[in-house]
Amino acid sequence: MNEEVQILLRQAAESLFQNQPNIYDFTSESGNTEWNLAHHYANEVHKLLRDYDCDLEITKGSYHNKRPDIIFHERGSHERNFLVIEVKKDGGPQDIESDYQKIKYDWFREPLQYQFGALVNLKSDKTSEVEVLENSNQPMSRPQSGTRRGRSYERR
Repeated sequence: MNEEVQILLRQAAESLFQNQPNIYDFTSESGNTEWNLAHHYANEVHKLLRDYDCDLEITKGSYHNKRPDIIFHERGSHERNFLVIEVKKDGGPQDIESDYQKIKYDWFREPLQYQFGALVNLKSDKTSEVEVLENSNQPMSRPQSGTRRGRSYERR
């Protein structure tokens, strides 16, 4: 499933750059932001993940008001928290590592327990880097099973 998520997220990035080839073209009075890119990228991903609700920048009060960039879930419940995406615009290694830590220590822990986390770096040269993490802290089959895997995180 991890590979399927990675393929889907790569396809969404390719679609973003194909459907909006001018996504990085702004005047000197305006500039593209990470939030703007995340919005457009979320729309492309949502076309491929129609079975989930898609939200951006949702405040998590129990997490010191931290906000994941994009989430795919079922609103009103933690039972179908499928995917959390942290987006970077031309992010460097420190930016990516910071988002990796957020996914691992915030979005993968209870009660949220997203099944997958993704680090997506959208670059101004219209390429992308996608890294998908699987939460091995998840129930084996959601939402029915209460059994848990070991508390480790797979970075792929």
